[in-house]
Amino acid sequence: MVPFIIAVSAALQVPLILAAGALVGHPGLVAGFALVLTGGFVFSLMGPRGIWGDPGRASLYLVLWPFFVWWTLAIFAALLTPVALLAWAVLPVSTPAVLASGLGLAAVGAAAGLAQRPRVRQHVVQIEGLPVAFDGYRVAHISDLHCGPFASGTRVAGWVATVNGLGADLVAVTGDLIASGAAFVPVVAGALGKLRAPDGVFACMGNHDYFTDGEALVRALEGAGLTVLRNRGVNVRRKEGALHVAGVDDTWTRKADVRQALAGRPVATPVVLLAHDPDLFPEAAERGVDLTLSGHTHGGQLGLPLFARRVNLARVTTRFTSGYYRLGMSTLYVNRGLGTTGPPVRVGVPAEIVVFTLRVAEAGAGRRARRAGRG
Repeated sequence: MVPFIIAVSAALQVPLILAAGALVGHPGLVAGFALVLTGGFVFSLMGPRGIWGDPGRASLYLVLWPFFVWWTLAIFAALLTPVALLAWAVLPVSTPAVLASGLGLAAVGAAAGLAQRPRVRQHVVQIEGLPVAFDGYRVAHISDLHCGPFASGTRVAGWVATVNGLGADLVAVTGDLIASGAAFVPVVAGALGKLRAPDGVFACMGNHDYFTDGEALVRALEGAGLTVLRNRGVNVRRKEGALHVAGVDDTWTRKADVRQALAGRPVATPVVLLAHDPDLFPEAAERGVDLTLSGHTHGGQLGLPLFARRVNLARVTTRFTSGYYRLGMSTLYVNRGLGTTGPPVRVGVPAEIVVFTLRVAEAGAGRRARRAGRG
């Protein structure tokens, strides 16, 4: 894996090194700078703690952040290279002007990709058989925090404050709460413990949550006041009605069991299922789940602007990349998440916090979801 990362990283930097080197007149100096940054990153990756543990402040600020800023700049430089070459061939402009313009645009794009704030999105989901007492019920959904070196406790606390300000009746957290290792388990548990909702905060496990001692993470979360649903469900009651909130465990460790997660569902009770991996949706639909909330994909994290839902990295592994999907009478929503994996940057797929308002479906309309507004 490490040789592959090194090869991809090196190849991606070539356009940036050539452009920056030609512009400043010292390509060797720029190449040396890139080599030092990449070498430091690889050393951190292979060190005893690993990049996703606690690298320490010196490594974080002197090595990892500078490398990822440079690497993100390289992404945009690579994307702009064809445009720059076309401009140089067609337009009456000098090579330095093209290089300067291209690097300037790459820098703007990189800064935007690194500095994105999550969008708050509001949606309405209509469910047949929803008890009248739950008509207008609001569920806040967050996913993929990846608390770690690039998503500190302070940053997670900011996300928590935003969610609390939305006034939801229930909060759903669909896995990948940490990046890896035990260092940030108490950090994320402490931050998420400040989430507030009248009917509680429910979470399911993601694959990254087992990149440490998963049982220790569960204990920390439950000690902070969250309810962790691992192949089980609970009934949330309003007056004489009930909503069954279930959660399924991680697929990567083969702990997921949708059947077991729904075993306690009362007959004819609507179900909201928390499942980190959206690939569980077909089975959930077969078992009559009304609304499945997932994450895992980050919406691709790096996607083609304006076409990011169909052209992004997640399309390589799943057809459920972001947003709404339907199978029969069931609805899936794949949250783009809040954190990142690998480079701490998003292109074309901004982070999001989603609030769903549940409504009793109109007679004969079936279970369907529609967008209520843009966040």
